[in-house]
Amino acid sequence: MTRRRTNIRTLSGGLLLGLACALPSPAAAQIGLLAGYNRDALGDFLPSSGFDLTDLTGGYHVGVFLNVNFAAFGLRPALVYHRMPGLTAEAGGDRTEFDIDLIEIPVDVRLRIPSPIVSPYLVAGPVLAFPSSDDEGVDALLEARPLRAEVGVGLELDLGVRLWPEVRYGIGITSLMKSDIPVGTTVLRGDGDPRLDTFTLRLGVSF
Repeated sequence: MTRRRTNIRTLSGGLLLGLACALPSPAAAQIGLLAGYNRDALGDFLPSSGFDLTDLTGGYHVGVFLNVNFAAFGLRPALVYHRMPGLTAEAGGDRTEFDIDLIEIPVDVRLRIPSPIVSPYLVAGPVLAFPSSDDEGVDALLEARPLRAEVGVGLELDLGVRLWPEVRYGIGITSLMKSDIPVGTTVLRGDGDPRLDTFTLRLGVSF
């Protein structure tokens, strides 16, 4: 296990504990669980001739969130584990398969239409990520704290417990990784500034 992965797990545990300790009374806020599907794209990467890099992958994410409503507005920080499996880099006859895991801290601001049962809302906010990979060569190329901006739409359904179906789209603001990737004895050399863009289908449940 790399030092980066150990540090990220320590950080995520501390953040989760802090989120739980910061929970207000049930009347003021709700704590919940979320999970969903993510379609991820590595944008702005231009491999040189003869090399290739998988630029699309489908994965999943799970996490916890804290939601606080202020009339028509809401604030919702979260802690999310985001999985990007099955990425492939090819250079000549060599091939490297790798995954990227991210611990993410999204801070959502919601604009909602309050109603007794169904409250539609718009959501937007930054997502700070801490990426790592089991492949040490790839792990060394990952940036420390890439940033993404996300927007989306959803519904807050009050059915005794609250359900939060959402559709979200994220655009990378800063680089996810460097553009040169080791593949066997060669290096996949590219130009550009690889960023992570995401399309997300998500369901949350709060109590």
